[in-house]
Amino acid sequence: MMLARVISFISNPIFIFIALPFFLVYKTTRDIAAAWIWTIYTLVFLFIFVSFVLIGVRGKFFSDIDVSNRQQRPILYFAGSVLLILYLIILNILHGPLILFITSFGIILGILIASVINMKIKASVHVAAISGLITSLSIVYQGYYLLLLLLIPLIAWSRVKIKRHTVPEVVIGGILGSLLSLIMYFITKFYIFT
Repeated sequence: MMLARVISFISNPIFIFIALPFFLVYKTTRDIAAAWIWTIYTLVFLFIFVSFVLIGVRGKFFSDIDVSNRQQRPILYFAGSVLLILYLIILNILHGPLILFITSFGIILGILIASVINMKIKASVHVAAISGLITSLSIVYQGYYLLLLLLIPLIAWSRVKIKRHTVPEVVIGGILGSLLSLIMYFITKFYIFT
């Protein structure tokens, strides 16, 4: 049970979004300084989002840091969407990298889809986020990154083991994250960078 808790903790979507801007910006610009700058920019918004969740948990507005209560998730999705829109507005003003715009729109699309799915079943955001990231890294970097795909079932197992989700919930999360990454990749490859 302890191993499942550790795996679940380190696969938190917040941790995943910390690394994502660096990999994306560096891959598209080959500029390590720009990758760090835009990663720090993204961290500011992640800090605000995490603070919102922690304040919500402390104020008993959210059940826990995973916002496990399905009825509380629309508020989380709304707050995340508002922050992402603000992120995009400032990113536009600062003439940020196109890849961050594309990724942000993909995340907003994911939030909208998750909100709809959430009406019927509590899809695993942990598994969706890790599936999306790993699918993206596997497509873009290939090679040894394909081995990262093995982490998806491990994280799904951890979420079921600690009783945060059921098997159907982690499967839906995995499919959602992977499909969204594939869609965003093909849109980017064939319509934007051609």
